[in-house]
Amino acid sequence: MIDYLVRKSIFIWCFLVGVTFKIEAQQFVGDNQWVAPQGVATFVATAGKEYSQFYGVLAFLPEWEFNTQLVYYYDDPRTNSDSYLSPSFYLKRRLYQNESETAGYAVLGGVGLFPQHLDQGEVTQGFNSWWVVGVATYAFANNTVLWDILPGATVNFDHKQTGNTAWGFTYSSRLAVYNIIPQSAVVGEVFGTAGQANAPFSYRAGVRWESPRWIAALTYSNAFDGSYGAGLEMGLMCYTNALFGKNHKKKTIK
Repeated sequence: MIDYLVRKSIFIWCFLVGVTFKIEAQQFVGDNQWVAPQGVATFVATAGKEYSQFYGVLAFLPEWEFNTQLVYYYDDPRTNSDSYLSPSFYLKRRLYQNESETAGYAVLGGVGLFPQHLDQGEVTQGFNSWWVVGVATYAFANNTVLWDILPGATVNFDHKQTGNTAWGFTYSSRLAVYNIIPQSAVVGEVFGTAGQANAPFSYRAGVRWESPRWIAALTYSNAFDGSYGAGLEMGLMCYTNALFGKNHKKKTIK
């Protein structure tokens, strides 16, 4: 009953928000270089068989975003744990973006855990895990093919398997192809974590429907060795109007 209420409240909240901007990231492990205009708040909600996620993002300065992520695990088989809520907080800084806003570079860093990079012995609560990730986005074929590469590193100061500090190298790469399905992208990615803190080499694939107001995605994820997978997930993304800054009084998209 609690799982159902959490998932339902996330989607109701997302539907109640008015939106004005479009982005090309949703629900996937990878991210791209895009940062919302100053003053815009972003809300993302996903639900699947293993966990639900909710993101609240605020573009508080030009080229900067502050992200709050809440992951509600129903029952994680990797840690033999009961259901629990795990928070993450991180910053995103765009370094460069081309004129068409389809390619560029960014960097992210913060505290907390992501379910895609969670291994059996990794800490699951508290503020013991820190990470940093670089983002490179490239566009091909007249912006119909977008490729994201995200190398990164994570450190866990209370690794459950050893009781010591554990380091890991996180990696993900995502490819989005447009013009196959109208107003949609076919997306596939691979990801994992190598090192003492490790997560299996995995994949996620799905379809992302996009409009100027909404983005919806349906994906399936699993490890290549079948050891663990998030399975089927669905998600929504939405934006507020600019709440402050130079974009505050601009006309919204109809």
